[in-house]
Amino acid sequence: MLEQLVKHAQQLPDYDLASWQPTFHGDMNLVIAADGTWYHEGSAILKSKIMQLFGRLLQRQKNDDYWIITPVDAFRITVEDLPFVIVAADQVLQNGIKVWQFTSNTGDQTYLSRANQLVVTFDSEQQPQPKLWLRDGLWGRINRAVFYQLALACEVVETPQGDRAELTSGPHRYCFGPV
Repeated sequence: MLEQLVKHAQQLPDYDLASWQPTFHGDMNLVIAADGTWYHEGSAILKSKIMQLFGRLLQRQKNDDYWIITPVDAFRITVEDLPFVIVAADQVLQNGIKVWQFTSNTGDQTYLSRANQLVVTFDSEQQPQPKLWLRDGLWGRINRAVFYQLALACEVVETPQGDRAELTSGPHRYCFGPV
């Protein structure tokens, strides 16, 4: 099953996954762990090219399930937290405006250029849980090193509710939480 999906994926350019009508074949023993490691049948996938291919074929369903799809086959997989981990951030110029560019553990790159694209929530222990929208309902967890890098680039803004940290990217500001 894994070999067949890899074979299909290697032959694909960037298609609009939403336009495909594959046959659903049930669950695949593929797990994306909370730390971003991909496991197939209990063994870590060590080849980054396979992760990149599967990342391109990943689709989130309306019921929040995650599927790996090709034009002919679809399989549900398990995602423990979010399917991607953001491992790098760089501030770059885009049309003369400073924006943040992010890279995921599968090599996807995206610019922080949309409202509500970066969200920071807090868990029960008040630890930040930052995430970044990548595409089509797919989010990436921002790793600790990147979060600290972004936090250092934040500005303190006074609000009626108290001071808070905000990150600027292009025309948008993103709240990082109270200071």
